[in-house]
Amino acid sequence: MRRRDEKFPDNGFEGWGGYMQAKISKLEDQFTSKACNENKVSDIFSGVSIFVNGFTIPSADELKELMAKHGGIYHTYQRSEDFVIASNLPDTKVKKISLANVVKPEWITDSISANRLLDYKDYLLYGSKRTQPQLNFNKLSNRKSHEPKIVSRDEIEDDFIKKDLSPQKVIPSSHKIEETMSTSSIYSKLDLKTLKNGPKTAIDPNFISEFYNNSRLHHISQLGACFKQYINDLRESSDFKFPACIGIKEKIKLFNQGSTFTMNFEYNKVIMHIDMDCFFVSVGLRKHPELRGQPVAVTHSKGGQSQMKRSGVDRAAEFNLYKQRQANKLSKATGIYLDGFELETRVDNIGDENDKFGSMSEIASCSYEARNKGIKNGMFMGAALRLCPELQTIPYDFEGYKEVAYTLYNTIAQYTLDIEAVSCDEMYVDCTNLLKELDVSVEDFATILREEIKDKTGCPCSTGFGGNRLQARLATKQAKPNGQFFLTANLIEDFMFDIKLKDLPGVGRQISQKLEALGHQTCGSLQALTLSSLQGHLGNKTGSQLFDQCRGRDRNPLSYHTVRKSVSAEVNYGIRFENNEQCYEFLRQLAVEVESRMQQFKVLGKCVTLKLMVRAADAPVETAKFLGHGFCDVINKSSSLAVATNDSELINKEAVLLCKKLNIDPKEMRGVGIQVTKLESLNNNQLKTKGAISKFLVSGIEKDIKKEESKNISTSKQSIKKEPVTPKKVNPSPKKKSPILGSKRRGRPPKSTKIEQSTSRNLLERFVHVPKVNEDLKEVKDKPILKEEQVKNEERTGLLGLPWQQVRELLRAWFDSGQTPQSCDIHMIAAYMREMVKNKNIDKLYILVNFFKRRTFEMKNEIWNEVFNHVLDQVQSSMMTVYGKKLWVEG
Repeated sequence: MRRRDEKFPDNGFEGWGGYMQAKISKLEDQFTSKACNENKVSDIFSGVSIFVNGFTIPSADELKELMAKHGGIYHTYQRSEDFVIASNLPDTKVKKISLANVVKPEWITDSISANRLLDYKDYLLYGSKRTQPQLNFNKLSNRKSHEPKIVSRDEIEDDFIKKDLSPQKVIPSSHKIEETMSTSSIYSKLDLKTLKNGPKTAIDPNFISEFYNNSRLHHISQLGACFKQYINDLRESSDFKFPACIGIKEKIKLFNQGSTFTMNFEYNKVIMHIDMDCFFVSVGLRKHPELRGQPVAVTHSKGGQSQMKRSGVDRAAEFNLYKQRQANKLSKATGIYLDGFELETRVDNIGDENDKFGSMSEIASCSYEARNKGIKNGMFMGAALRLCPELQTIPYDFEGYKEVAYTLYNTIAQYTLDIEAVSCDEMYVDCTNLLKELDVSVEDFATILREEIKDKTGCPCSTGFGGNRLQARLATKQAKPNGQFFLTANLIEDFMFDIKLKDLPGVGRQISQKLEALGHQTCGSLQALTLSSLQGHLGNKTGSQLFDQCRGRDRNPLSYHTVRKSVSAEVNYGIRFENNEQCYEFLRQLAVEVESRMQQFKVLGKCVTLKLMVRAADAPVETAKFLGHGFCDVINKSSSLAVATNDSELINKEAVLLCKKLNIDPKEMRGVGIQVTKLESLNNNQLKTKGAISKFLVSGIEKDIKKEESKNISTSKQSIKKEPVTPKKVNPSPKKKSPILGSKRRGRPPKSTKIEQSTSRNLLERFVHVPKVNEDLKEVKDKPILKEEQVKNEERTGLLGLPWQQVRELLRAWFDSGQTPQSCDIHMIAAYMREMVKNKNIDKLYILVNFFKRRTFEMKNEIWNEVFNHVLDQVQSSMMTVYGKKLWVEG
């Protein structure tokens, strides 16, 4: 039998890479030769290659001839760029291949009939179920098992028209649908179908899964949380060695622009903010290259299609309620009475349902060409079409977003893990040490890195560099689109002067409008106010933050480890209950979803919050958006559990009790959510991460072990010399035990052993096997201490084996280390203090907690404050369980 690594003998095909490569090359040459000899009719399929999979009409041979006549390419063996032509595929193939480019053979024949290349997406064999779940209205039949999926009204109508009513193929969505049927006829059939099957609402048993499959906000939030956890996992498992740095250094040397100018950033830090440009659009345009350079929006809506007006809908009344609420908020924030003042809101320029500008489908992302027309992310489609009637729309591509996001994060993570994840397409990176190790200019590094990301993803990104996170983020805003900007120390003062206050992170509409009412719109203007004046207008925290921000300062360091504070599942679409039983059943399903997410993030929680959106008293019953939530009052009610849990039954039981206490008519509910807070980690492996405390603990244990090992070996030598073992002794005296092993001695122990027992017993006895004093010296030497076993034991016990004074010293070293607190350290501290509560060591616990609070207060760091609050929450929770009251903490 020939081995795998043996080379095959010369067979004449080596020049083509082997037999199969030669065969494929031969077939392609034959096709090219035939195509050249054929009388070419057109270039309809220029640049298009196909592969036929299975039986089709026309047959594979006929399709081959058609492609040759019309400028296309036919491949006998499939390639990655090929369109797969198929009329049917078995389940085994469907599971194994991507369905994104599997099209029906009619695409070829219809394109030839139309004398132009038609949009292949209208001929997809299986739609795009893998990447973008779509509504599938069942054909008019008696099969009751088929029901529509949950999507917007725009999708329902467009999908119905496209799949069921049009007698011929629909041309791309950016063009008008051919008038083959009257509008009234279309809507009469739509109503018939809706009445027969009924739109899916929250009472359907499959509603939640289908809602989250189609919810863009769900996918976006989950992706963001996913990559924060991804960085946590990478850091916990990494050895922090980055061999890929050698490669990028070589690339930079080859690229070197010859720039010798050294850039100096504030605080001697180089913080990079990296953000993908128009992320959803950029990813979507990979499948729609023909739309590059045009105004494009990613949305569920196809746009420009009027809808049937529903009975009971009063958009004008509902929109006025929104505006009035916004005006009241602004009046409260600014102290200025705004009666009759016209506010600009998202619902401006939205037509009625039967108007072509009536779509309330939100725009998730839009291209820069669309932004130049005044369109913004989050704008309703109806208002956008008024500004730009030629706006093109493309669907969501959730799998594509995930793929590009992982590529982005993996690209950065191969060079450094000093990363703070923000979302699926945005992050901060501390490049200070990386640039020193590479010994390259920040400008060259940024250029090569952006090129690498563009090559790998096909999507552009922008980067900003500064001395802190605020400066880096503002620099990125200056760099967009597809550029880089370096906010060096000498530029800060002039740069910040013209920055608009609304562009600062954390400054929302209400704060910016309040500042505008005070006469301030830019950072330069706000610099004229004193700290006390700002705090007087905005409160101590916000005032202090803005005082720093308008000068380009940011006291918050990057956080490499994300501590999750809450887990929730909320639905604000399709909530239409008839009775309490339906509401309670929905809460049960929602609790199962919450349990699934808590298991994903490996957490337990002690506080359950029921979140309800209830139709406001003066709001119309029928909402402006089909099955949307409309104008609502938000009601939240919470309760604490005795023990942290992620069990859906317990969570559901608590949510139902809260719902009964609120006693709200289920018919008035428009949104339902369950949130769990006061989380505790369920990940036992966290202690294996070597945070600052773990390192101090291990090093301290190893020092004590070495001392005791040396001491015991010396003792053993002396014992062997003094009491040699001889076979002549018939009744040898009992073997002496090491004092560290704790012989059963009655009465008070001598002072000489007190210190050993108090300082070393918990460490040495647990981690080291101490040989008996009369063992042979050779046997002692042959039993070395296993460091690996010691570390495992240390990880298992954490701080629980140490006296509280030593824990306080470890805390002091932790605070002084200058490192960002990691979850493993936080977990150990919280576990130790909870154990003190159980053991009723309240006096010592009081000292530790207040020492912890004083030190975190002295550091004036928001991250450390959050760590203290998290630990204190767990302590107080244990106190309530054991004593029924909380620990008093100094103010």
